[in-house]
Amino acid sequence: MGAILLAPGAEENGLAVMLSDLVRQNLEAKPHKRADFDALEGSVAIVAEDADVALTLRFSGGKLTIFDGIVGIPDVALRASADIIIALSNVPLSTSFALPFARWGDKDGSAVVKGIFGAMRDGSFRVYGGTLHMPMMMRLTRVMSVNG
Repeated sequence: MGAILLAPGAEENGLAVMLSDLVRQNLEAKPHKRADFDALEGSVAIVAEDADVALTLRFSGGKLTIFDGIVGIPDVALRASADIIIALSNVPLSTSFALPFARWGDKDGSAVVKGIFGAMRDGSFRVYGGTLHMPMMMRLTRVMSVNG
């Protein structure tokens, strides 16, 4: 199993600890996510603006290291409230492309998707570099989601 490590100092970052646990649990509960995890290469910065917390996810060869703060120049950066960042792990996924998708009648999934798209529309959730790194974003979405 690939390693999921907290860099020195990241153990004090609650969001970093939570995300490391989330990825570990997703990979243990859903082994089919391993292929996407192993294929991830690059870094993602996440900033929870309301909590004044930032971290960097660095993926390399089936290994994830989570750093406190923004380390280096990330390939992709996400800026949102802590609630939106946490909600990203609950997004229902389409089966093929790991795109946010709520099935008809799925009130919980619809609410999550509407909340995220609403935050994007009003500018409180921003993604930088995602379009240039779409395959990485799709893999990351599949690995981080508790669905699928």
